Amino acid sequence: MPGRSQSTFSNYSRHLAAVSLHFGKIPTELDPEQIHDYLFYLQKKIKITLAIKHTVYGLRFLLKSEGLSYDFLSLPEIKKEKKLPVVLSKQEVWQMLSGCKLLKHKILIGLLYGCGLRYLEVRNLRLCDLFSYKDYRYDKTKKNHQY
Repeated sequence: MPGRSQSTFSNYSRHLAAVSLHFGKIPTELDPEQIHDYLFYLQKKIKITLAIKHTVYGLRFLLKSEGLSYDFLSLPEIKKEKKLPVVLSKQEVWQMLSGCKLLKHKILIGLLYGCGLRYLEVRNLRLCDLFSYKDYRYDKTKKNHQY
């Protein structure tokens, strides 16, 4: 299977086998209505979007390689559950900060939580980024790291 990894091929095969076992015949012998019913069944029963995607992509690949039409085959609309973010209490934040021994770790956690920054954003910060709002400039060429 050119252009696809071995794990992709394995996932496609596994989901095509599940379709075959469900209907008792190979997927190329199924009509579009049966395939849509199976996708609806997956959507309601399993609710795992990755399983539905692999099934659709595997069926597309199979039908395309057999020279059959696959225009009818599309991903069903998958509704995502909206989850609220977990917000730590003041006590939990204080416990997390007091558990740090080094000041730099406290600063990093404070930036992550207090400013809402992502890990890579904090990791790529420079000292001049932290003090730029007060017109402080950190110059690496100056002796003794004067501001």
